Amino acid sequence: MRVVNLADIQSSKRDNGPRGGGLEFTSLLEGQEGAPENYWWTIAKSEGERYSPRHRHNFDQFRYSLEGDLSIGTKKYVREGEVGYFPEGTHYGPQDDAGTARTSLVLQFGGASGSGYISQRQSRQALEALQEYGKFERGIFHRERGEGKKNQDGFEALWEWVNKKKLTYPKRRYQEAVILDPSSFNWRETDQEGVKRKLLGVFSERETRLEFFRIEHGATWRVGAEDALRLGFIIKGSGECAGKHIDAWGAFEGGVNDEFKLTADNPCEILAITIPSIAAIQQAQAAE
Repeated sequence: MRVVNLADIQSSKRDNGPRGGGLEFTSLLEGQEGAPENYWWTIAKSEGERYSPRHRHNFDQFRYSLEGDLSIGTKKYVREGEVGYFPEGTHYGPQDDAGTARTSLVLQFGGASGSGYISQRQSRQALEALQEYGKFERGIFHRERGEGKKNQDGFEALWEWVNKKKLTYPKRRYQEAVILDPSSFNWRETDQEGVKRKLLGVFSERETRLEFFRIEHGATWRVGAEDALRLGFIIKGSGECAGKHIDAWGAFEGGVNDEFKLTADNPCEILAITIPSIAAIQQAQAAE
């Protein structure tokens, strides 16, 4: 069980890798490098222009807009307060953000295909290495030396450098990214006093869950053991989780079969994502 507060984390301002555009990242939590369940849970802030061509990934992604609107396609946005789900294998973009301030909570993680997710350390090393062979511009790697595609999606180039093989994208499960407006969903009572829930969606055969919870002052939200990774972000309020104080914009990770509880000392609202173990999916696929 891990709990982190924003005040305890040092932000880093850097170029956004293959996509370009200066961003300030506050890395909340990361998974285990090389594991199919690896993930990166971060707050990304930008005030400048940023462009990314239409592209797709071999991992899943959620984006929650904390401040401002996020471009995800021509006249398509994740508006402030909305959540976007970007499934592996599904194209989106181009992203063309203007020079207004934008802050988003971003979770990138290995999807149901088992393709995994390369770590930020691996991504930075690949970016540095590939700059000897060409340059990244507006989300595209332009190769000037060596063998390989002359013009290639930037992330794809990084992935292939890290894994030393061609990237094969998972089959598309969803035609487009899914945009959800939590304010349009109703709160439902739970069997725990003072705790309400919004279920926004269950995604892919992995049954990844996106939920919101509201905990009244003094109430306790109890989370039972599950064969899944549980991630949470405190949108507002504060409380105690696993014996540690957690403030607004703090985050927590509950590992496989962890049991934990969060008691609110101020009314809390939490974005929670449950990612079931990939092993069960792989076993089912092997049995087919």
